[in-house]
Amino acid sequence: MLSELRPFSLYLGCAVLALLFGLTSGASTNSNGAFVFALCLVILVAGLPHGAFDYYLMSARYHGAKFFAALAGYIALAGITVLLWWSLPLMFLFSFLIYSAFHFGDSDWHAQPTVLKWAWGIVIVALPCLLATTTVASLFTVITGVADLVQSTRLFGLLAIPAVIYCCWPSQALTPNPMPALIAGYGLVCLAAGPLAAFTCYFACLHSPFHLRRWRQRTADGSLFAVYGLTTLVLLCIAILVWWYPVAWDHASSADIDPSALRYTFLFLAALTVPHMTLLFALQRNDKLAGSPQT
Repeated sequence: MLSELRPFSLYLGCAVLALLFGLTSGASTNSNGAFVFALCLVILVAGLPHGAFDYYLMSARYHGAKFFAALAGYIALAGITVLLWWSLPLMFLFSFLIYSAFHFGDSDWHAQPTVLKWAWGIVIVALPCLLATTTVASLFTVITGVADLVQSTRLFGLLAIPAVIYCCWPSQALTPNPMPALIAGYGLVCLAAGPLAAFTCYFACLHSPFHLRRWRQRTADGSLFAVYGLTTLVLLCIAILVWWYPVAWDHASSADIDPSALRYTFLFLAALTVPHMTLLFALQRNDKLAGSPQT
């Protein structure tokens, strides 16, 4: 069993540190502005590079006019995501959660059955809603600008119950199964240090490095200049927005956390994640149609 957990040692180590920090300092997502800011920064620094790597994926698969068409479609999807957040924030929120659930499962456990992928992804997005409903609802309020999301968050969190059971149930598809230990760490960090800390541990120390390593093996380009350049550019844009256009909505400020950094972090994350996931689905579909072993 320990050998099965070795690939997840970075995530488990981060979870232990976050758990100890939460237990000893009392830090939680909705009461410590510096803690929230630090978590947002970690999410961006860890998450943006594996999304910015899409430039290399597109340049490796598409050439000439097809490359520019793919790039234009990528940018258009990012713009549509921002527009959806602006006009239909609740649809944006829950659509993004469901879309992310599939992406997390498909990326983290790409060789496993589809149902298990879905179950894992649902655990990641729904378990914090179940264990820390009020805190997650306040985070959702900051991100969307919509007040009174406790009931919706609680209902969405119920999806985690069958998902956790399915992930932990003995199965021939994954033996021995490391998911119970990974989920236990995720849940404990969520309770002790807050749901944002739990998601940061998962996103920065499990999903992002696994994802970047997997897809980097499929391109011949060894340079990451564009990745670092695009990451720096997005961080600069967020810093400008936080400084010049701070969130001033009354119901957002009542969440007791710094709304600007949190909202712009997840808005940019969503705007880049939707085209990122769409590109990967398209590449995987093309590989399967071509009979490529890469997927």
